[in-house]
Amino acid sequence: MDVLLLATWLCVATAEFATDLAHIEAFIQQEKYLLRKKYRPVYHISAPVGWLNDPSSFVYFKRQYHVFYQYHPYNGAWGHTRWGHAISDNLVDWAHYPPALVPKEYYEKHGCLSGSALVHNNYLTVFYTGHVISNNKTYQTQNVAISSDSIVFQKYLYNPIIRKGPYGVSDFRNPMVWNYRNWWYMMVGTAKDGLGHLLLYSSADLFSWTLNGTLAKSFGDMGHMWENPDLFEIDGLTVLILSVQGIQAEGYRFRNLYQTGYVVGKFNYVTARFEDFEVSTATFKELDYGHDFYAAKTVQAADGRRLLIAWLGMWESDFQESRDGWASLLTLVREVKLTSQGRILMMPVKETANLRTEILEDAWYSPGEAFSAGTKSFELIVNSTAVVYDAIITLEWNGRRQYTIGYIADQGHITVDRGGKDGVRRADWLPNGHLHLRIFVDYSSIEIFCGMGEVVFSSRIYLKRPILVKIGGDTQLHITQYKLRRGVGYDNKLRKHLKEHIIAKKG
Repeated sequence: MDVLLLATWLCVATAEFATDLAHIEAFIQQEKYLLRKKYRPVYHISAPVGWLNDPSSFVYFKRQYHVFYQYHPYNGAWGHTRWGHAISDNLVDWAHYPPALVPKEYYEKHGCLSGSALVHNNYLTVFYTGHVISNNKTYQTQNVAISSDSIVFQKYLYNPIIRKGPYGVSDFRNPMVWNYRNWWYMMVGTAKDGLGHLLLYSSADLFSWTLNGTLAKSFGDMGHMWENPDLFEIDGLTVLILSVQGIQAEGYRFRNLYQTGYVVGKFNYVTARFEDFEVSTATFKELDYGHDFYAAKTVQAADGRRLLIAWLGMWESDFQESRDGWASLLTLVREVKLTSQGRILMMPVKETANLRTEILEDAWYSPGEAFSAGTKSFELIVNSTAVVYDAIITLEWNGRRQYTIGYIADQGHITVDRGGKDGVRRADWLPNGHLHLRIFVDYSSIEIFCGMGEVVFSSRIYLKRPILVKIGGDTQLHITQYKLRRGVGYDNKLRKHLKEHIIAKKG
């Protein structure tokens, strides 16, 4: 980053900070009782109050993990979004921080949309899309802000850094920025003639960007809009993650309203193009087969692992909790690996085991048997060596509502069914030697990891006690149940520090 440019940027910090006090003061006033609303998860990130959707970014800064997310604090519905913020030392204990970006400038007055974050010259630098609606027309621009402490963010004096895309000003969003050697690269999702496109820009200084062209585009089968791109290298290959609007369902593939999936290939930095790379429904693999999964973001952990988090939600869904003034949550943090066949495996990070407080069940169960879960926040570990027989697990509550997980051996697939219209999701799965499932339930969500993460299902369900776990199928299952503790909350020391700091600033 140019030192003179940085100094110019920071010279406006005092004036900028004065306008930031309001949302920080509002954060301080939030009370813990907001976390105890009906259906509120205890170990998944949800907004303190109001609406949450896509992760805005996932980054490691000053020995802490930072998750930013789309956040509208005033009710349980989507609105003028800001960047909500949660931080963690260990990937399972998360503390709410004040919102990082609040829409107030002319180029973002209707929302600060998702983007990406990186660390450069000891500053946390975030890139985001400014969203404006005027005369029934949408304007989207790319912008940048920095922070030295991850609390107060200063927006670049000369934003927007990209005022419009080559195909116009609307549907041009979610910048993903990364560095290779001495150059910076940015991908932005967009649309042209009703087809999804992915643009590539490059820069020597993070502020002046040159359009390099179109990285990839839909040829008709891959929807009308691409957003939330994410790119990383693993085992010598490049993985491109996209969230796509408009893919048509194919049997049990692409059953959700919008899809998040990936394509694997190689990126050539000499030509700034993908090699032997095609983005089509034939090559695009779903990351998660559940009802509620979108807008995945990744980060490289301090120890080299590739980590992923996503929105555990889906547009146009019935968010029952919105009646209580909040809505939606994020997935557990997952570790991503790549097989030699180019398929992604996802499992909860190993730190998730630190959420366990006590063992509630540890026994073999036969088909027809059942036990009471005893809590709405738990993990089930299910094992069987009899992979040639069907295995079924059903969660039942209210005596009639059910969520069923079924492994059908002779057909080589696993299904989940939460009931109602379009309640079934299915994926091909052949267990390697034995059947192994890890099932995470958290008041209004369920995540199921099959085998070593070959198949994952994430869904919203709305549990009420008592919850009965029923065993079906044709074989015995060994089930271990752990009760899981709270992992998300407020940091009272932070709130006290912020209060003292604001008092000092006001004099």
